[in-house]
Amino acid sequence: MRHSIWIKEVRAPFLLLPVVIVPVGVAMALDSGSFNLLNALLVFVGALSLHASVNVLNDYFDFRSGIDIATTPTPFSGGSRVLPANEMTPSNVLYGGILFLAIGVGIGAYFLVESAFNPILAGILAVVVVSVVGYSTVVSRLGLGEFAAGLNFGPLLVLGTYYIQTGTLALQPLFIGTTLGLLVAGILYINEFPDTVADEKSGRRHLVIQWGKRKAASRFRVLIASAYAVVVVGVAAGIVTPLALISLLALPKAWSGTKVLSQNYDKTMELIPGMASTVMATLLTGVLLFVAYLLLHFI
Repeated sequence: MRHSIWIKEVRAPFLLLPVVIVPVGVAMALDSGSFNLLNALLVFVGALSLHASVNVLNDYFDFRSGIDIATTPTPFSGGSRVLPANEMTPSNVLYGGILFLAIGVGIGAYFLVESAFNPILAGILAVVVVSVVGYSTVVSRLGLGEFAAGLNFGPLLVLGTYYIQTGTLALQPLFIGTTLGLLVAGILYINEFPDTVADEKSGRRHLVIQWGKRKAASRFRVLIASAYAVVVVGVAAGIVTPLALISLLALPKAWSGTKVLSQNYDKTMELIPGMASTVMATLLTGVLLFVAYLLLHFI
């Protein structure tokens, strides 16, 4: 029973993001002639731990601020509902979040030591830790939540994974990371609509609050279109392999999410299919990009 509660608390379905995104960076490194299984596994565990940490710590701070009590929960927003349901104590949730953070930071510290404190890795780790620790209390209140999510799950995760494998930086993982980062930012963005009133009362200033729901819904299309445009521009510029264009197969699913949002931006339950489409499109895009770089390597 205890294990099932923790699975619920970490919001396990959302942990699929690093499960999909880390292999993209590994596959790109493999195509470049570099692969270290131990490092790949460590990056995977570290990314998974840090993602679990931000989920759990966000749950703790949202409960303390009253956000989770004031929102209508959906499968994609409103927190895990573990604390409002008294299934765990706030202190246990806090300690769990800190433990996940310690695992992620510990793995990052290992890579720092192994690289003789490489400044690139140090910078990536610093941004990630600040984002995780300060997301609920600082980042989201400064209107930087979407940017932080996109940056961490996109360019930093893909480029960081690639760099640990190869020891070099490249434009291709930066482009691909930006595509995935924009889509991850889109997940957070659409999930903010049902919680807008509670978020604003608690002092958060995310983009939906700043723009208003109507404008934010129309601008969501721009965000999604930009994600796939980055791939097209990268291919046209000769930076990204043409095989990456298979990721456009996920565009219809992503676009269906924008349609649902445009019609239901002020409704909670009706918005759920749009949230689901955005998550599925992001995961599908990651899988297609992983396949693209495996094909590039083997053919």
